[in-house]
Amino acid sequence: MIRDLGALYLKDQPSKSQLIQPRPFCHALVLIPCSEQKNVAGVQGLGQPFMNIQNLRNRLLQIVQLTPNLADRPENLRGILNPNAVLTRAIDLYKGRFYAKGGNSLRAILSGSHPSTSVTIVSAFYGLVKLDEDLKEYDLKMGDTLHNGMKVYEFWQQNQLWQILLNHITQNSITHVWSLLPDSLPDVPYHRVFNQLWRVLRNTQVQCFHVQVLGAGSGTGFKRAEWLNAVLNANPQYLVGMPFPPVRFPAIPRCTFNYARC
Repeated sequence: MIRDLGALYLKDQPSKSQLIQPRPFCHALVLIPCSEQKNVAGVQGLGQPFMNIQNLRNRLLQIVQLTPNLADRPENLRGILNPNAVLTRAIDLYKGRFYAKGGNSLRAILSGSHPSTSVTIVSAFYGLVKLDEDLKEYDLKMGDTLHNGMKVYEFWQQNQLWQILLNHITQNSITHVWSLLPDSLPDVPYHRVFNQLWRVLRNTQVQCFHVQVLGAGSGTGFKRAEWLNAVLNANPQYLVGMPFPPVRFPAIPRCTFNYARC
């Protein structure tokens, strides 16, 4: 009888081909732009700056100080050029249309509600910013011209901001990168700051996509925030390719998204 029970037990076990193989852990990084509109609220966070970025920030600050039309901007005088300026957590500082629409999603990610997803802000002055990092007020655009004739986005290109982001991707085992960054000249060439990163990652297992909104024009940033909301509400696993996100969402009618390989 014991032998019969054993045979029955073995018969009911799935074969090796039937076993579900565990998926490797996947982690998505979403890149979003900073915002021209800001609100100094004095709400402080706990986030620490990206490793090795402070020297680049200090270098850019010195150049801004030497560029009269940038140094004289009231926001810079009150903020980055003022040693005693009020600090505000990044997620509370930025108040543009993306943050108005996507703020709840960003706060959910920050709280840990979506453990396989993280967000990094790309800032014209600070470079790379964590959602809970403390920042000073500033007024600087990627397309602004520095006193040496270089554009701000060119400063970040030449000083290899992409390498700091690559190190972050590697150290945190990130498998998917979603760029929600604008890339229009003259003011918002954000995505191209990382052109060298995109070239390097093409030879790795990391999958990178630039989320584009067909026909959205000046409303693209707002639509990208809607896209992030829709993805997190429908299936956060879209961000790690399980499955790949659709090009249309019921929550965003009359809008088609394109996912261009970076």
